[in-house]
Amino acid sequence: MRRLLVFILVSLLSPLAWAQSTLSGTVCTSDGVPLPQVAIVLEKPGSLRRVTSGPAGHYRIDGLASGDYTIRVEAPGLILDGDARVNLGADTRLDLTLKPAPVREQIVVTATRGDAPASALGVSVSVLDRERIREREASSFLDLLREVPGVTVARAGALGSQSSAFVRGGESNFARVLIDGVPVNEAGGYYNFAAQFPLELARVEVVRGAASSLYGTDALAGVIHLVTQRAGLDAKPSASAEVEAGDFAWRRARGGTSGRAGRLDWNAGLVYLETDNEHPNSAFEQKAGAIALGAQLGERSSLRAVLRGETSTAGTPGAVAYARPDRDASSEHDELVASAAFRHARDRSAHELHAGIASTDQLSKNPLDSGSYLPRAGARSAAFASSDFPNALGYQNDTRRLTLGYQLETQLGGSHLATAGAELERETGEIGDRSAPPFLSPQRTNVGAYVQDRITLWRRLALTLGGRVERNDSFGTRAVPRPAAAWRVGAASRATTLRASAGAGIKEPSFFQSFGVSVFALGNPDLKPERSRSYDAGIEQRLLRDRLRVEATLFHHDYRDQIAYKVLSNAPFRASYENLGRTRARGLELTLDSAPSGYVRFGAQYTRLDGKVLVSTSSNPLYAVGEPLLRRPANQGSLWASFQVSRISGGATWMLVGERADSDFLGIGLTKNEAYSRLDARVRVALRSGLEAFAVAENLLDRKYQEVLGYPALGRAVRAGVRFRTGEDRP
Repeated sequence: MRRLLVFILVSLLSPLAWAQSTLSGTVCTSDGVPLPQVAIVLEKPGSLRRVTSGPAGHYRIDGLASGDYTIRVEAPGLILDGDARVNLGADTRLDLTLKPAPVREQIVVTATRGDAPASALGVSVSVLDRERIREREASSFLDLLREVPGVTVARAGALGSQSSAFVRGGESNFARVLIDGVPVNEAGGYYNFAAQFPLELARVEVVRGAASSLYGTDALAGVIHLVTQRAGLDAKPSASAEVEAGDFAWRRARGGTSGRAGRLDWNAGLVYLETDNEHPNSAFEQKAGAIALGAQLGERSSLRAVLRGETSTAGTPGAVAYARPDRDASSEHDELVASAAFRHARDRSAHELHAGIASTDQLSKNPLDSGSYLPRAGARSAAFASSDFPNALGYQNDTRRLTLGYQLETQLGGSHLATAGAELERETGEIGDRSAPPFLSPQRTNVGAYVQDRITLWRRLALTLGGRVERNDSFGTRAVPRPAAAWRVGAASRATTLRASAGAGIKEPSFFQSFGVSVFALGNPDLKPERSRSYDAGIEQRLLRDRLRVEATLFHHDYRDQIAYKVLSNAPFRASYENLGRTRARGLELTLDSAPSGYVRFGAQYTRLDGKVLVSTSSNPLYAVGEPLLRRPANQGSLWASFQVSRISGGATWMLVGERADSDFLGIGLTKNEAYSRLDARVRVALRSGLEAFAVAENLLDRKYQEVLGYPALGRAVRAGVRFRTGEDRP
C-alpha cells in the first residue's frame, strides 16, 4: 500500500514526465491550394510516425513525446518550404507549405472532384497551369488543347469556325466539358469550342479515360475542365490592360482587375476581339468577360461565385477549298456560364453545396440563295452539283443546363479519404427552323449519386475506387464504376510511379435523337445510352533532381452502342436512330517535361492512335467495318520550349499532325487529309515596371493545310501589342 501511495504522489508531482504533445496544421501549396491525402512523416532517433492529410489539407499527430523532430512530406514535384525541424514541448501547430520543384507537381481537381496531387492518382491527367497558358500566347483555346496528349482538335476553317475536340479516339461529343465545375455540353454531349478563348484562365485540366463514375453522362472518353483565375492569397488590388493588332485585321483589347480586401477577393476581365481572317465572309467579332468573386465567411467557411459570358458573330463561307464561298451565311453565338459554391471544411470533413447554369444559343443564317455549283478539287469534279440552302430567319439551337449538387468529403481512419455526392441536372432547349415553327422544345432531368474512396497504403500505394448510379429520363438507370491505382517507388526527387485505371462511361442521346419529329429524323425514345469501356496503364519517371519528368501510357477504349442514323422506309421516306455502331481506339501517349535551368524549359508529347470501326450499318464506305476513325490521325505530337533571360522571354511550339481519314462530303471522292506541321513563336520584352511589349507569330512558316478537309487554315499571322499591370502581378 505504501508503494502505491508513493507511486501516485510521484506521478502527480511530475506531470511533465508523462506529458504527451500533439502536432497539427495544414498542408498546402505556395499559392494556397490545400493538399489532402499527402503522406507526412515525423521522426527522431528511435521514433517514427506517419499520417495522411485530410480533406482540406489538415493533419494531426497525437501522443508525441517532447523533443526535436524532423518532418518530411512525401510528394513528388513538391518541396517543403521552410525548416524541416520542429521542437515539441507542448501542443504545437505547424502549417506546411510545399513549393514547386523545377518540374512541378500539378494539383488536380477534376480527376477526384477534390484537390489531389497528380502523382497520387492512377488516372491519366494533363494540366495546363496559368504560367503555361500565359507563356503560350494562344489566339484561341483550341490551340492550348493541341499540346495535350491523347487529344485531337479540328477547326473547320479560320478563327471562330466550328471547332471540335476528340479525346482518345472518341467522337467529338464523347468528353464532358466543364467550366468552373459546370457542365456546358449540349444535350447529347457536343460542345463547340469556336467561341472559347483563354480569357482569365487559371488552368485547364484534361482527364483521359471514361469518367462517368464521377460525372455521369457524356464522359465516355474523358473530361475537359476550364477553371477561371482567382486572386492570390496575398494579392493587393491591381489593374491590367493590353492591346494588340496584327495580320488579317486582327484587333484585340483587354482590361482587368484583381485583388483581395479583407475577407473578399475578386478577379475580372473583359475582352473585345475582331478579325477578318483570310477568306471571303469569314470575319469574326467577339465581346467576352469573366469574373470570379470569393468571400471567407469564417475560419472554415467560404462562398465563391464565377460568371463567364460571350457574344460573337462569325461569317461561314463553307468549304472554300473546293466550293464557291457563301458570302452571306453567318453564325451568331451567345454563351453564359454561372456557378456558385458554398464550402464548409473541418479537420476531418468538408461539405460543399454547388449550383450552376450553362446557356448556349447559336443562330445560323443564310439569307440569300446563291444558286447551285459544281465542287472541284484540281482536275477532279464532283459527281453531282451542290445547292445553297437559304434560310432568312435562320436555324436556332438554344440549350440550357441547370445543375444542383451536394458533396461530402471525410477522412476515415488514417488512410481513407471518402467522397459522396448527389447531383440533379435539368436540360431544356428551343431548337429548330425559325421560318418553319413550331420549335422542338425538349426537356430532360437527370439525377445521379456517386461515392469514392481514396486509400493510401504503405505510404506509397494510392488506390481510388468509385462508382455512380445515374437516373436519366431518356435511358433509365445505369451504374458505372472506376478503379485506379498509383504505386510510387524511390525518393520523391527521382520517383518512379506506376499507375493503372479502368472505367465505364455512358452518354445520353441528343435531343433530336430522342425527341425529333421530322420524318427525315424521327426521335427514338427507346434508345440505350452509348457506352464505353476503357483501361490504361502507365509509368512516370522523375530524374535529375526533379528537373526531368517522362511519362508513357498505353490505353484501350471500346465505344459501344453508338447511335446511328437508319432509314426505316423509302415509300414513304422515314428515318430514325438506333444503337448500331461500335468503334475501338487504342494506342500510346508519351510526355516529356524538363527544366534544365531557371532560364530554359522545354517539353514534348506524342500520341499513337489505332482507331477502327468495328460494327457499322452505314452505306458510306468511310464508315465501313475496319476503316480508320474520321479526322483522328494515327500520329500526332508537339515540341515546345520557353526561355527567360533578364528582361526578354519567349518560346516556340512546333505541332505535327499525321495523315488522317476525312471526306469532302461534296461528292468529289476525297477520303484522305494530308499531314501538316505548324510552327508558332512568341517573344516578350519588359520595358519598365509593369509595362511589357510582345509579338506572336502563328504558322510562322506559312504552311498550307486543312484541319478539316475543304476548310483551309490561316496562313502566317503576326500580331504585336503591349500590356500594362499596376500593383502586384497576379500569380
